[in-house]
Amino acid sequence: MTDATANKGAVPRIWHQSVNELDYFDVYKRALEAHAAEVLGDDAKVVVHGLPAGAYGGASATAVLGNAFAYHRILDRVIDYAITAEKQGYDAFVIGSFSEPFLREIRSAVDIPVASLTESGLLVGCSLGSYVALVSNAPAVQWMTKVAVDKHKLAARVLEVASMDPALDEPALARAYADPAPVIANFTAVAARLVARGADVIIPAEGVLAELLVRHGVREIAGAPVMDVFAATWAYALMQIRLWSKTGLRVGRSWHHRRDDPALVARFFQEEAR
Repeated sequence: MTDATANKGAVPRIWHQSVNELDYFDVYKRALEAHAAEVLGDDAKVVVHGLPAGAYGGASATAVLGNAFAYHRILDRVIDYAITAEKQGYDAFVIGSFSEPFLREIRSAVDIPVASLTESGLLVGCSLGSYVALVSNAPAVQWMTKVAVDKHKLAARVLEVASMDPALDEPALARAYADPAPVIANFTAVAARLVARGADVIIPAEGVLAELLVRHGVREIAGAPVMDVFAATWAYALMQIRLWSKTGLRVGRSWHHRRDDPALVARFFQEEAR
């Protein structure tokens, strides 16, 4: 039995790929695992992965990923992780970051469903209200999220992408799991301003922040829902798994995710592995 067929008929497995060094964020990893089990129950199993320790050279993801060269050099390994997930028989791959690294490239490299926090959150948000607003943790992430909104051609449905003030990087957010009140107050102030401007739905646009808010029951601000973006993305991945399995629905291969010769992926993946 091959890796790709070993899980056939079993509970679907979803590879969740964080872009944090989870060796340093154990509280966040454990929170994600418990959250996924609560949301999906027996319907699917989420296995949480991170980047290797030292990937950011001692800095935070927020401090590094705003630089395009560093973004490419550090995060292109996420494509290899997706190929590995497919080879190991996972049923879907989740990009668990609003930096949304290489979504197009990953969908062109694998033949399993791929979901991202950014795209899934935006698409679900569009079904909950006319105008979505996103709140990031810092200006660098705010900018990356704006770029992603434009990439998905959803700017007309996004009222604003805002940043918390003061800004907080991932280590500060992880420390706040023990004392969340200042972070929640910071987020609430920004979100309330966006709702007053016309936002129907608020999306926390950073993973560690989003999980902290879920953990402490922040589900609504000034009448607007605060999206549990992880739950939305895992459910979106599971929906795709079911559609692929039951209806044969697949990614379009003619243009944006072209894949004329799947052997090309295997060839270059093997070369890269060497």
